[in-house]
Amino acid sequence: MQENDFDLDKFGINEGISETIVTTTNGWTLNAAPMGIIRKKDKTFIRLFKGSTTYENVVSGKLLVANITSDPELFALSTFTDLDDPSFENVSFDGITISTLKEAQSWVVFECVNTKLTSEAFVAELVPIRAHINKCRIKAPNRALFGVIEACIHATRYHLTGDEKYVKLIKAYGDLVDKCGGDSEKEAMKIIYEYL
Repeated sequence: MQENDFDLDKFGINEGISETIVTTTNGWTLNAAPMGIIRKKDKTFIRLFKGSTTYENVVSGKLLVANITSDPELFALSTFTDLDDPSFENVSFDGITISTLKEAQSWVVFECVNTKLTSEAFVAELVPIRAHINKCRIKAPNRALFGVIEACIHATRYHLTGDEKYVKLIKAYGDLVDKCGGDSEKEAMKIIYEYL
């Protein structure tokens, strides 16, 4: 289903911070990484910190694709590894080629405008230019998925700082996943522990 009115709620990007997996390219290398898309009323933003491939690709190309998924393993793998090429699907429109995640429930292509580059980060307002729904999958919220996402965030902070407080937080979220999660969430936690 192709939509052009860009009611972001239809595509899963709601008010607050929506956890997505952002795909970008520098023209020859594909990249996927979990990123929060910030939405306040009718404005949408992203804040990318220096040092990542996503940062480099977005600063140079001013485009990103926010992929909506509830797959915990995909969040864990895209946090710590480069996804294989078969995970991606190329889509062309208006002379632009973008890469989406094949397994995403939906995706939105954003153009970065009103950009601000600081010594630490790149901040941009996001304007949707294309969106698509791959599949509508009704799934009740499961605390374990959120536990996996929080554990991924703390794992990246641990890698950046080496602060042991993040390991404690990861283990606390791991306990939540053990209590509330299914096989997929538990497998995602195994991936996270492997990369610690």
